[in-house]
Amino acid sequence: MAQNQKALDQRGLKTLVLWVIWACICASVFIQLFQQADIWNYIIYDTSRVTWVILGTFVFGVFISFVHVAGLTWEWFYAYRLQYQLEKHGLYGATAKGRQVSSRFISSLQYIHKNGGQVDLSALSTVEFSGYIRGARFVALLGSLMITMGLIGTVLGLTITLTGLNGALENVGSDTMSVLIGLREAMSGMGLAFYTTLLGSIMGGVLLRMFAYIGDNSIEALQDLLTRTCMVYAAVDLTPSVQRDFRQLDRVVVGMETRLSALTQALQQSRVAMSDFSEEMQDLKAATRLKASDDEVFKAIAVHRHYAKVLRYELTLQKKLANFKQRLLASMGFSVGVAAQSRVENKPED
Repeated sequence: MAQNQKALDQRGLKTLVLWVIWACICASVFIQLFQQADIWNYIIYDTSRVTWVILGTFVFGVFISFVHVAGLTWEWFYAYRLQYQLEKHGLYGATAKGRQVSSRFISSLQYIHKNGGQVDLSALSTVEFSGYIRGARFVALLGSLMITMGLIGTVLGLTITLTGLNGALENVGSDTMSVLIGLREAMSGMGLAFYTTLLGSIMGGVLLRMFAYIGDNSIEALQDLLTRTCMVYAAVDLTPSVQRDFRQLDRVVVGMETRLSALTQALQQSRVAMSDFSEEMQDLKAATRLKASDDEVFKAIAVHRHYAKVLRYELTLQKKLANFKQRLLASMGFSVGVAAQSRVENKPED
């Protein structure tokens, strides 16, 4: 059973299969209309473009219905998986993850129950599935709009018919060609009234309404499945009882065991890390320990330091001696500039 739940449950395909069957019926209806009523030629040469609007609305409604049914099919797959989890593990054993409405329904139920709130399964399911409900209503609204557009085309066709008949009657006995043009316009208006009524009533009132019903019926069945599943398999968790207290105690114990195992594993890892650190410190101490050959190196360094110190001291003495000479010459009456000039003159040339 567990292995079967890992794959997609084939029961979730029933909505999509029903939609495909009805789509095939719609295709056969279109084929009959195009072959027997020759409706395609009239749609092409329709100057009012009312039939184009009706046909475009129908195609758009079928596309929206397909997207809607595809989303519901995925919801059915996820709902059956949640049903299996609730049956085996209870309310808190279901893994409510993802963006599916069924997942949000279970996670909301868990949150409400965990915080001590009052659970209303019917209201919660209606709120969670409100997006799909609006989608089904939108498809039904497109069907109603197509019927309305068919009636508008009928009124427009009758208006054109009356205008053509009026023009034909005015030219009776005087201009035969004008009479024929008026009658042709009147027949065109009758065709517009007939075809728009036919397309609006069949496509909007029958075909598209059935697509909307398929989606609406699937939503109600999905709500019933989740509500029944929670009422049957999560009743122990939703109502106060001794069994619910035991289940909560079991969950606490399991959580404590998980935390203890994680803590034990962390302590073992820290112990291994401390032993590795101790070994690295010992290796570092052994690497920084002085050897017998290192004494000669340190002695050479000390000699160079002493030599640099002596050089600095000698430079200091030379500076002091030069300053003393300048002061002595100044006291004897010699100018420091003249003494410097005499040194320059007495300097031997290269």
